[in-house]
Order: sequence, then C-alpha cells, then structure tokens
Amino acid sequence: MKLYVLFLSVVLGLVSCAGNENLQSPDEILSKASEKLTTWETISFTATTNNPTRPTTKTVYKLKKVNYEPHLKLFFFKEMNQETAIYYKLASLAVVEDKKNKITVFDYGKDRSIPRYLEAYMGDDDNLLVTARLMNQFKDNIDYVEQTSFNDRESYVYTFDKYKIWIDAKLATPLKLEIANGKSAKKEIIYDALVFNEPMDDAVFTHIEKEGYVSSVFGIKKEPMLNVKAPDWNLLDLDGKKVSLGDFRGSPIFLEAWTSSCNHCMASLPKVKEIESEFGDKVKVITVNFDYDLSETKKTAKTEGLNYMILQGDASFDKHYDLRSFPSYFVINSEGTIVYSERGTIEGKKAKALFEALRRVK
Repeated sequence: MKLYVLFLSVVLGLVSCAGNENLQSPDEILSKASEKLTTWETISFTATTNNPTRPTTKTVYKLKKVNYEPHLKLFFFKEMNQETAIYYKLASLAVVEDKKNKITVFDYGKDRSIPRYLEAYMGDDDNLLVTARLMNQFKDNIDYVEQTSFNDRESYVYTFDKYKIWIDAKLATPLKLEIANGKSAKKEIIYDALVFNEPMDDAVFTHIEKEGYVSSVFGIKKEPMLNVKAPDWNLLDLDGKKVSLGDFRGSPIFLEAWTSSCNHCMASLPKVKEIESEFGDKVKVITVNFDYDLSETKKTAKTEGLNYMILQGDASFDKHYDLRSFPSYFVINSEGTIVYSERGTIEGKKAKALFEALRRVK
C-alpha cells in the first residue's frame, strides 16, 4: 500500500510538473496580455464588481475600433445590471434607462470627438481599457507575485501601485483585478466571457426605439442636410479609379452611404436596386461604402448583384455629409443642391417620400 501511495504521488507530481512546463514565463504572459489589451479590433466581456461599500454590479462591455481613414473611431456599448445601456457610434450617444422608460440621445453633429459624457461612462474601474492604460502607465513597476489557481484556471498574480491583477497563465487574459482602497477595503473585479476580435455588427452600437419610452434629443443638429450645396468629394471606386462629384455636374444624383455589416443597409438594397431600375435613365445612382475591408465590399457587390456605382468612403465624406448612422441617403438636383435627405432603412413612409423626391428632381 505504501508503495502504491508513493507511486501515485510521483505520477501526480510528474503530471503537475509537465503541466507547469507547458506554461510560459510570467514575463512572457504579462507581455502578451499587455499586447492583447492594446492591439484588439473588437473586445467584449462581462465585469462583476464586488465593492465592500456598495452592492455587487455586473456590467457588459462591447467595443470596436473602426478605421475611418485617416482617423480611428471607437464604437462603444455598455450595459449595467441589465437596467441602463450606453450606445455610442460616430457622433451619437444614447442612454437607455429601462427602469425609467427613458431614452436620452446626445447628438454631436459634425463634432467627431468622443464627448465628455462618453469619457465618464468609459472611465470606470471595471473597463479593461482603463486597466490596459494603467498597465502601460506602470509597466516598469509591475511585480510578479505568485502562480495560483483562480476559478479553476492557472494564473499569474502581479502587483503595481494599488492594484493586484490575476492573468490566465495560458491564455494571457485578465481574470481578476483587485484595487486597494485604504488599509483594509478592497474592490474586486472579476472578468468573464472575455473575447477578442470577434466579428461585431455595427447594429450592436445603435439603440432601438422602445414603445412607451420617453425620448429626448440634445445636440447641435437633429435633421439631415437639406437645401444646401452638396459638399464636393473625391473618392475611389472599387477598382481604385478616382471619381469626384464634379464628374456628374448637370445630372440629378441619388447618393447613399452604407456598409455591408449594417442590417438596415442590407434591408435597403432591394429599394436601391429599384431606384436604379426605375430612375436610372435620369438619375445617377452612386453609393459610398464604409466597409473596413475592400474585399468584403467587393464580395457583397458580387453576391447581391449590385451594378450601380460603388465608391470607397473616407473621413472627409463622413464629416462633410454629417453621417451619424447608416444608411444615409441624399437626392441632389442638377444644380448640386441637396433637395432630400434621410437616414435609416428605405421602407414604408421613408421609401414613399424618397421615391416622390426622385420623381420631382430635375
């Protein structure tokens, strides 16, 4: 019996050692974790915060980096305790409060900077972007403490300033953050469902109107562009050929901004095809695509059989046409004036008004 116990102990010890041999060093894992937290394209996670002085909170985050050349934009979603949700995309920030049946929209018109309201919502301790910034700030003073198990996952523990962080020793992802608050009080944040670089539809960052909710809109400009000269643009088509608005001087234009990842845009495609079919003889149909991958645009054009002109959007077009959501579309007369503009799926009353504008335009 003693020999069996001794043999079992040796085997278990060898298995344990083999498992540890497969782990990278604490320095390597820390470096990989820091890289993951700064080079992501999309990130989603749930943060559970245990605070000795407040009730436990659970927050869901979804973030996406969007390349609107030459600028990098951030799309942001945050839901707190399934009661309040924050949606941010381009220049619109919406706060949806289910307990109050209230929706508040802050519309920043042509100001593409992240508003101070969003900075406040993003600045909470449970946001991994804040953790990443802190790790970069104290990168020369992060100390390795120990290897331990957390929620049945091998982890390395590090300390810096008033923070203590547990990082998965295999995946190099944060598991837990502890923040010292005074001599004994500690805030604990546990990260779950952490996923990097998963495809994320832009619709995630757009709030849905809810029946019975009171909506308020604050901001510079609430209506789409109308009765103004269409801003000039110089864009590339899908083959890289330069095209400008001036090329179509003297001809009415239907102009649409869209993306392949936008459900509302894809739902509008049949109507855009109908516009090309019904009005193509007198109205030039031009669409401006804001996909982040040109190959994705070409794939959509081929799959959907899009025969009208598709151009590659840029930051200048986004800014000067005040794009706040997709699809956005405009009717421009032969003198270069925008005589109709709207946002959202081309259907119902919007489709009827658009087609009437196309019939009238000269």
